[in-house]
Amino acid sequence: MHIGIDLGTTYSCCAYVDDDGTPRIIPTAEGETTTPSVVWFDGCAAEVGRRANARKLVSPALHVYEFIKRDIGKPIEVPNGCDDPAAPYEIGGFRYGAAGISAIVLRKLKRDAVRWLKRQKKIEAEIDERQFQLDAVITVPAYFGEKERQETKLAGCAAGLNVIGIINEPTAAALSYGLMNHPNARIMVFDLGGGTFDVTILEMTENDAIVLGSRGHGALGGRDWDQLIEEYIYEAVHARTGRSIPESAGFEVQQRALEAKHSLSDAHEATVFINVDGIDVDLRLMRERPADAGSELEMEGAGATQDFYFEERALDLLTQCRVLCQSVLAGVTIPQSWGGSRPMTWADLDEIVLAGGSCRMPMVAKMLEKISGRTVRRHIEGFDYDTAVAMGAALYGRHRSRVQDVVAHSIGVKVEQNDRQFIEPLLVKDAPLPASAEKRFRARPNAVLWIYEGESTLADECVLRGRLELENQEGNVAIAMRLDDSGILTVTADCPPNGKQLVELRNELFAFGTRCTSLRERVQSIALNS
Repeated sequence: MHIGIDLGTTYSCCAYVDDDGTPRIIPTAEGETTTPSVVWFDGCAAEVGRRANARKLVSPALHVYEFIKRDIGKPIEVPNGCDDPAAPYEIGGFRYGAAGISAIVLRKLKRDAVRWLKRQKKIEAEIDERQFQLDAVITVPAYFGEKERQETKLAGCAAGLNVIGIINEPTAAALSYGLMNHPNARIMVFDLGGGTFDVTILEMTENDAIVLGSRGHGALGGRDWDQLIEEYIYEAVHARTGRSIPESAGFEVQQRALEAKHSLSDAHEATVFINVDGIDVDLRLMRERPADAGSELEMEGAGATQDFYFEERALDLLTQCRVLCQSVLAGVTIPQSWGGSRPMTWADLDEIVLAGGSCRMPMVAKMLEKISGRTVRRHIEGFDYDTAVAMGAALYGRHRSRVQDVVAHSIGVKVEQNDRQFIEPLLVKDAPLPASAEKRFRARPNAVLWIYEGESTLADECVLRGRLELENQEGNVAIAMRLDDSGILTVTADCPPNGKQLVELRNELFAFGTRCTSLRERVQSIALNS
């Protein structure tokens, strides 16, 4: 028995595959299909989901952590001489980091899943849920690099899961769509979640799912649309009343903005009601400017505020989405079998599939229809924005041999030639997974090779992923890299006098082995309130 987990920025979800091969959602202890990825944690006890969300409205809202996923991969162990800030989640003197807080979310999902699977007689009732290592596939954004994937795996291990696979979110969504509908099609998955965005092109058949290209943005999602409304609320209240909304009401403003966004997905206008120092303020927000709105000039003066047209305010965000769509198309080369070698165009796609809760905003489908010239289905039977990724992750656990993903970012080593240092790539972006490559270098004695991830040949424009201490004699060194189906990197070195050996990839800001045991002990000792 294994489960699939969509560890989301704003909501998380869990699924399994039934005996008949159908993916099904595992409800939370509260009877819902998703749980907010929000944690209240004071260092001893924790609450996850709705109860943690409710604490945000208690003033002061201490110890509440959300949008954790955006911090995955950020520095936790800060080496001497590094200017990076300390861990953002240092609680009670222990650096949990984003992986540690994510582990608390995953532990809640695991506990709910084990209890539900027991009731359904899918696993034995005598199983101790704390000790039971439940197999799990966890999803990540397609743009995640090796370090972010390692941290996600670390979070799963700390939560008491046996992480059998890491799969890209849009690939999981495509599996949920493709393996259930059995199309032979080339599809683009437009995955706009609460805090991250991915766009991926896949070739789907009845037997395989092959990723052709993927692009993503680590800080673009529904939360950014929320902030457009929040900013307007602060501006409009000040313009109307001359008073500023107090900082203690920040979570209330956040909630009102989220509710307004949801309303504008279903209706053309919404009203926000808020009280500031005893003064009731109501603000009208509109999805788009009416055709007969007249002049775009606004009156200025005391108490004057601009009207709020959601789609106009979001133009910059939509432009970022459009640019990534165009980028992934340009990066996929049409093979000769499709009619000649050339960049892919919108006409080469059979379907654009929306995934992620933020795709409920009508402006998303409208933007895609405008740039693609084709109809985008808002509703696909059996496919749900919120649960598709988790269901696809569960399917991946059963059909891993049928799925071929790609390298998220090029990976290479820093080398020197003619007094010039540059990055020599070994694994190339968008190469099919699993990927492997080997190159020979001339090395000084006891050489240190620095591993970088990125598309530039300049180290400053790439991300440092670790170093290799070769302990070699002077001479030729063969460095081999392999990226597995989950995007996890292993490296071997063949050099005198040691011969061929597996070399530990030492990341200066991340150490899986040394953190895993202590983090797991910490997370398992937390009192997880029901």
